[in-house]
Amino acid sequence: MQRPASIDAGEFCAKLEQLKTVTQSNGFTAIYLGSEGAMRWLTGYRHQVVDIHPGATTTVQSVIRFTDSGPSISFFSDPWEKARVLHIMEHGIWNTCGVPVMYGGSSYDPNEPDLAHPALPGYGEIERAAISPLAQGTEGNQWDKLQWLIATSRQVLIRTARKLRAGMNGWQVRRMLIDAYHEQHVELNLVMLGLSGMKDHLHPVIEDDSVVEEGAVVKLVVGARYYDMFHSASQLVKIGSEPSERERQVHQALVEATLAYADLFRNGATERELHASLQPIFAHVAHTRNLPGFEQSAYLHHPGGPLSPLGNRDFVIARDGARRLLPYAQFSVNPVDCLEFLKFELQGVVLPEGEPIIFDEFSWTDDPSLQENIEWHGRALSLPTIISNEGADR
Repeated sequence: MQRPASIDAGEFCAKLEQLKTVTQSNGFTAIYLGSEGAMRWLTGYRHQVVDIHPGATTTVQSVIRFTDSGPSISFFSDPWEKARVLHIMEHGIWNTCGVPVMYGGSSYDPNEPDLAHPALPGYGEIERAAISPLAQGTEGNQWDKLQWLIATSRQVLIRTARKLRAGMNGWQVRRMLIDAYHEQHVELNLVMLGLSGMKDHLHPVIEDDSVVEEGAVVKLVVGARYYDMFHSASQLVKIGSEPSERERQVHQALVEATLAYADLFRNGATERELHASLQPIFAHVAHTRNLPGFEQSAYLHHPGGPLSPLGNRDFVIARDGARRLLPYAQFSVNPVDCLEFLKFELQGVVLPEGEPIIFDEFSWTDDPSLQENIEWHGRALSLPTIISNEGADR
């Protein structure tokens, strides 16, 4: 699949309509957007100069106003960014859609009447409701970007995994991943590598003595980023041999429990409900698969949560949280088991009704050694598994 454009006219118009609906339904006529993630979502341009979290304020901000004559956009920046902003204004997608833009100087007026901005209570939820859901649902350029990113990202992870060899240090593996992603014009918002001595580190950080060891299961974990789309992904690779029968059994149990949990990511579900579901799910799998102790995996890692242009996670699901899932919002869940400390991750989209979409990440290959093939809600689904680099072309 050809790499999609960063934004197109249909996507931009749908985003403005979604932004207008959410802004006006909350009693405002204008909204401020200032984070890197929100600005990429709106403009189809990268704005950050120094690498920052997608939810952090970036170098260019905007106010989008909705009046009877239609939407308009004002851009703001520090003076030394003005030339770049004027270039973006001249070439941006809004010109195709007939949306007027202007340069407003170095800062917006927080006292502007009926303006939703970060200093107001509830702004975060307004921003999430406007930006997290896919503006055209499962169609259009935004959907194409997401599909392309997920397939490309998984392919890069597999290729990198098969190049690993005993003795490589963490910096070498990290460089391989970054180079491979950058070749595809994809950024990495997060890289975690589970190497030597890190088996039980749920969020490992590489040290100078971190190495790939023969016989180990290495974890490659990334947050891949293509403009406003993210792929949150984990890949396990057994170094120099095939996974053991025990590792396969535990991983399959982890897949089963994760799918049962992901099935509950439905429109309107609350954090509290999702968090409470984990213990019975993992206890059931531990019993049916005869894996004593597996039930303790339920809360070993965080319970995942929605993701969007605003970040690798909009938020992590909390035990007493009251936030609800939104239709056409994405999510990612990635539990770790407490027996072998393996990890499984999948990404999906909440639909207005019924079970969510779980992404099939292997449209680029039919190699059964690279994927776990199952049936889920009556359709075939290919999911990540533990692969081996034994005999791989390195």
